[in-house]
Amino acid sequence: MRGVRRLGLLVSTALVAALLAGCGVKSEPTNAGAAFPSHAVDAAGQTVALDASPTRIVSFDVGATAILQDLGLGAITTTATASTLSAAVADPTTTLVIVPATIDQALLQTITHATEAPVYQYGANPLSTAPSAITQLGLVVGKGPEAATIASVVASGLSALAAQLKTEPAVRVLVEGRGFTAYGPATPAGLAVSAAGGTNVVSADQPLNVADILGLNVAAWVSLQPGGSTLASLQGYPELAAVPAITDGRLVQVPDDGYPIDAALPAALQALADDLHAAPVTTG
Repeated sequence: MRGVRRLGLLVSTALVAALLAGCGVKSEPTNAGAAFPSHAVDAAGQTVALDASPTRIVSFDVGATAILQDLGLGAITTTATASTLSAAVADPTTTLVIVPATIDQALLQTITHATEAPVYQYGANPLSTAPSAITQLGLVVGKGPEAATIASVVASGLSALAAQLKTEPAVRVLVEGRGFTAYGPATPAGLAVSAAGGTNVVSADQPLNVADILGLNVAAWVSLQPGGSTLASLQGYPELAAVPAITDGRLVQVPDDGYPIDAALPAALQALADDLHAAPVTTG
């Protein structure tokens, strides 16, 4: 099954590459067809504008970085990490800063004060709006038509998954992470679970205790990585032996920050949906 998923991801990536090649997108940036001044609405609902083609983009979002590379803007995109972000945005040559929509507000304020460049918040909530997020990102960097091509592929993949999930019952899911904490549907992982046909058994982030879990009828356990539980560690609690997810061996590991909003999103959600709806794991 995982081999099939990897093949699906490769096919999706190859399809995007082929379609973009047909649109004239090259591996190096090109200003051909760019429309400036540009205007786009980011994930925070704010209109972001650029007067001219960007010359240096600082991206603090994995999905945005992938889309910018697909658009041929990799050479002018600097991928920032938590340790390099401050210096990267303070560079006076920076013309656009991209951050995740889930960014801590205090950090966002720090970034805004450290740069003269527009700050663009990137994300999709719910994940079904990912095609729009991709299109808007393309518009702000002057690559609207090319981004629309990627968005179309993503929309097709998400539509196919949604059609499939209509024929399958929703799965009761517990999303658990570092410190034995349950995470609600508004978190990045919670959004992914919802898009993959899961129903979150908690409505907000909260600490877990074994007694509470017993009454939740958890059919699938999503373990956020790093820091979440393993099936072996959960099986170490005799009290959890009756929990369907533990009995059936249905534990799925998901990145703590969910899945990037990029061309690979439909394949990632399809893999998650397959795992959430998988048959019980048998031993012996």
